[in-house]
Amino acid sequence: MKKQLGLMIVLAGINFTHIMDFMIMMPLGPQFKRIFNIGPEMWSAVISSYTFAAAISGVAAIFLLDFFDRRKALIFLYSGFIISTFLVGFANSIEMLLAARALTGLFGGIIGALVLAIVGDVIENKNRGKAIGIVMTGFSAAASLGVPLGLFLGTKFGWEVAFFMIAGFATMLLGFAIKLVPSIDSHRKEKGTRMKNSLVALKYVVRDKNQLLAFAFTLLIVFGQFSIIPFISPYMVANVGFEEIQLTYIYLIGGALTVFTSPFFGKVADRYGRLKTFLVLMLISLIPIFAITNMSPNPVWYVLIFSSLFFVFAAGRMVPASAMIIGTAHPDYRGTFMSLRSSLLSLGQGVAAFCAGLIMIEFPDGTFGNFHIVGYIGIATSVLSFFILRKIKDQY
Repeated sequence: MKKQLGLMIVLAGINFTHIMDFMIMMPLGPQFKRIFNIGPEMWSAVISSYTFAAAISGVAAIFLLDFFDRRKALIFLYSGFIISTFLVGFANSIEMLLAARALTGLFGGIIGALVLAIVGDVIENKNRGKAIGIVMTGFSAAASLGVPLGLFLGTKFGWEVAFFMIAGFATMLLGFAIKLVPSIDSHRKEKGTRMKNSLVALKYVVRDKNQLLAFAFTLLIVFGQFSIIPFISPYMVANVGFEEIQLTYIYLIGGALTVFTSPFFGKVADRYGRLKTFLVLMLISLIPIFAITNMSPNPVWYVLIFSSLFFVFAAGRMVPASAMIIGTAHPDYRGTFMSLRSSLLSLGQGVAAFCAGLIMIEFPDGTFGNFHIVGYIGIATSVLSFFILRKIKDQY
């Protein structure tokens, strides 16, 4: 594990930028709503344009990802992500914004799957929870450092600045990735004749009951989680009384905590069992889900307690779950499996955001209603996901 630490840090950095690009949309929601004069349904469309495009790229990657060197695939996708993120910053209409976000989704949507596939290829199963904990600090850093900084700059100088900052930093990181990410093509050499036919890989994955259960789990957990996330910031501003600049506190504190808790939960999962760890974290996460979606005007410190708990345990429960899910895929077909999972994850996010937009209502005074219903859906899907995860066999 020590030998791969540098690689894990680079992958965490890549996760940082592509996750930040996705996450920054949520706290900037009140700005987009005001500047482009859009309501809940159109806001859901803006979020879904990225996720639906990411789902399409995930399907395409099923037929391509396992047939290329992981390093070359990562550099190509990351370069496209950088270009499309720059284009988002230049959008001056809702139509241009939708198109640019869709293009970003085509490239960025599959990067997370590729990063996890690389982790699965270079880290043995017994240490995988710890490795994923390190890589997922990219999420924590994006939330605790990137999003607050981007939101601050976006609030002070315009939302475009946030995306220019992401693209600029990603360009520098690309140089480190080119230098440090090794060539990984053993998955192509070991089964050359079978892997020439992409349908063979897809057939193997979709006929495996264990992997189908992993897909079902992914859809459930992400639907419940992502029906809530896009509306946290607009709800906090409109209903709870936050100022837009105060949204930085939510991401700064919550993200900073997960920098430490995600690696810790990974170690706990490796030591005490991934399923047990997920169950405990999932049950605790139900408390902040209920609190946030039923929140009324309250002091900032009170809101930050529950928003921070949401960050810690909603993200934390995915560490042991992701380690289990990676272990369902045979190494020769892991790229195909992770691509299909990423596609389903993006599809679930898009459908969740779209459905939440239909459930949420906006009153004449600008406040939102029915967020509590969205919260109950999140609680129900979280509980149901455990009963699927317990049937999954972590065997590779």
